Amino acid sequence: MSRNAPLFALAVALPFGALGAAAQPLDIKSSIEAATVASFMEDDRNDSETILYEIALDTEAETILQNGTELGARLTLRGQRDHPLRPGFAGQFSTGVPIAGGYSGLSGLAPGDKTGARGRLETAYLRADGGYGEVRVGLDRGVAARFFEGAPSSLTFSGVSNPYLDPTGLKINRTNHDVTGPSPKLSYASPRILGLRAGASFTPDGDGRHLDRSLSQFPEQSGLSNVLEVAANLSRTLRSSRTKIEASLAWSSADVDHPAAIARDRMESWSIGGNVERGGVEIGGSWLSSDNGFDGADYEAWEVGISRDFGETGVSLNYGEAEDDLAAVSSKGFSVSASRELSDGFDVAVSYQDESLETLAGERSSMGIVVEITLRSGFLEMSRN
Repeated sequence: MSRNAPLFALAVALPFGALGAAAQPLDIKSSIEAATVASFMEDDRNDSETILYEIALDTEAETILQNGTELGARLTLRGQRDHPLRPGFAGQFSTGVPIAGGYSGLSGLAPGDKTGARGRLETAYLRADGGYGEVRVGLDRGVAARFFEGAPSSLTFSGVSNPYLDPTGLKINRTNHDVTGPSPKLSYASPRILGLRAGASFTPDGDGRHLDRSLSQFPEQSGLSNVLEVAANLSRTLRSSRTKIEASLAWSSADVDHPAAIARDRMESWSIGGNVERGGVEIGGSWLSSDNGFDGADYEAWEVGISRDFGETGVSLNYGEAEDDLAAVSSKGFSVSASRELSDGFDVAVSYQDESLETLAGERSSMGIVVEITLRSGFLEMSRN
């Protein structure tokens, strides 16, 4: 039995034991989200995908005990077709380096087999939230990713940084500090005091083939274990100036399992981000740096953006760069985007994007139009005694 098993067993048992106390009715809500990304990009290697898609089914249940403690559970199923050569953001770029970065997941081997549509159970956790903060246990992202703040964007799925879907396969910018993806973990987050909260997460085994963070997709990828994350988040509105400020700071460390002589004992990563909103204008940015788990293999990425609402239409400009020393690749990306909710739960966004990726074999580039169509619907809402 894993040495972490008693800890997780206790964390799981506590919420169920608390249900013995009288509680309010159990509220259950379910929703579905479907998104399509259509690409009309001019690609110098003709590697762009015309249609990508994602569908997610999300269910949450919660109840409140007499002492005010809120108990909840969440389950999320997702299906996705991303770029076939970039599953879970990982990728191979033919630079000859047979090792993948522990954080970036990028390597220099030649691209392998293409990956088709995939489905995953991406979220399955229990939570207890009371006066002393919130505890979560189960399949979930860590606090470094959950607390992330960054540049505003009119795009949800295919932006310059942290894309869920990548039509060109050239996006290597990842600032949202997602170390493990939705792996089994234990997390704690403090109550928010004067807009500030802090948290920590522990993940015994960070390996997994998640939709947006794949740590075992290719044999050259590193195993990560005993992952510790510490993060802080600020969300505050200055009433005198009607200015909203959001910011995040995070650090993570993980054991690295790889036979290469340049492998470090532990991988460390840092990130910072924030945005300021006033009068319908929002400005923000984010930055992340990681040693990638290997000597001389740093990964660094940053993004800035500005957005403004013109009536019911939001417009944004974004620019970002990323560099991976281990895979010997670097990227630049720019987008100007506009989005609008055409009806309740039906959003459309249109973007012009210009991307380039520098490799040892030369530069790859792509430019053109990307369209996002998103449909969201809540189809179940009920209370049960």
